[in-house]
Amino acid sequence: MILREFSLEGKLAIVAGNGRGWGNYLAIALAEAGADIVIAAPGGKGIEETAKKVRKMGRRALAISTDIAKSSEVEEMVERAISEFGKIDILVNSPDLEFARPFLEVSDEEWDQVMNINLRSVFLCTRAVGKHMLERKTGRVINVVPGLAVRGLSNCTAYCAAKGGVLQLTKALSQEWARGNIRVNAIGHGWFSEEERSEEEQLKDPLVRYIPLRRLGRPRDLSGLVVLLASDACDYINGQVLFADGGVLAHV
Repeated sequence: MILREFSLEGKLAIVAGNGRGWGNYLAIALAEAGADIVIAAPGGKGIEETAKKVRKMGRRALAISTDIAKSSEVEEMVERAISEFGKIDILVNSPDLEFARPFLEVSDEEWDQVMNINLRSVFLCTRAVGKHMLERKTGRVINVVPGLAVRGLSNCTAYCAAKGGVLQLTKALSQEWARGNIRVNAIGHGWFSEEERSEEEQLKDPLVRYIPLRRLGRPRDLSGLVVLLASDACDYINGQVLFADGGVLAHV
């Protein structure tokens, strides 16, 4: 019984991002659990390659070139997903534009770009998909945030503000949409790397020595969390951020 609750068979997940970061890994994890996938990000080889990997697993997949910071393109993407698959069960928002600059040196244009990609896109995608979910009275929204959504860091004020906004959006919307049977949660991550390095090599890095588990995270470390929050097993989890950070926030 419990394993069936984690199955995503027959469900459609949209993974929205900016063509980098966690989106492709999370899409694969959801497909492994049984979901069909729509990948929404600016066009490029990356999203189509991920779609091909999903299809090889026997799932349906669609890569839609989308500027997720533009309302019209997001609305078109959602309409196409519904037309192709008939419904949307899961939305994963995983955009990430890293940005570091002393606060007084941040230009208006830079501030707007950081907010547009990291925060506005989450608002647009969640609003567009949420209309459909509220009509069906079911859905899962999962936002991906870094530790800087809850911690401050000098020279990263714009980035922290945007990611903190995503976290507050998660908490507030979880209350607003709870009666509509929609769960809104977040995955928090620490310092990750796609490179495979030995334990000895990693321990040479001062950053790694700050992490209680003494290693950088790997993309697969988020796979179980996204499947959990997308599944029926999380029916009583709402408005939460589940961190996979090796214990870093325990320092606070």
